[in-house]
Amino acid sequence: MIQSMTGYARYEHKADWGTAAWEIRSVNQRYLETYFRLPDAFRSLENSLREQFRKKLQRGKVECKLHLHMDESRQTELNINESLARSVIEKSNWISQQAEYPRLNPLDVLRWPGVVQEPESDLDSVRQAAADGLEKALNELIDTRCREGERIEAMLEQRLDGIESIVAAVRERRPQVLDAIRDKLRQRVADLD
Repeated sequence: MIQSMTGYARYEHKADWGTAAWEIRSVNQRYLETYFRLPDAFRSLENSLREQFRKKLQRGKVECKLHLHMDESRQTELNINESLARSVIEKSNWISQQAEYPRLNPLDVLRWPGVVQEPESDLDSVRQAAADGLEKALNELIDTRCREGERIEAMLEQRLDGIESIVAAVRERRPQVLDAIRDKLRQRVADLD
């Protein structure tokens, strides 16, 4: 069966912690190339995700995105990496003294990468749900590529049937065309005399 390399799949998983949505797009490519756009907390999964794709796909340029929307109404507490926050404040105060700039805004400290921490306990269930969702999205992509392949196969069969009918018509007319060419050549030779 022909399988297209072009396809799209989306799978969304909703749970009490929020929503995880996978989007997978694939286009024609000689080899299998996978590109991932993952939240920072999921970057460590990239190699295992590539292996998962290699097991199911042979060719194509595949772009895969994970969209996470955590339910913030469930988060009742703000977790802060206090040692990192203190370090940022100390260094900022030192820079302010050296450069004679105004002091640091506390909200800027909270925006600093790593100061506000996500609760770790929730990430395990989110990772498992994301992995399950990827499997379903990948199966949907394969189904989409198979359906597209069936359409391509039907179109190719139709074209081949058309070519066969044209070849049959040409073969049927071949003796008449050859006779016409011979007559024309005889006429030209006769005209030369």
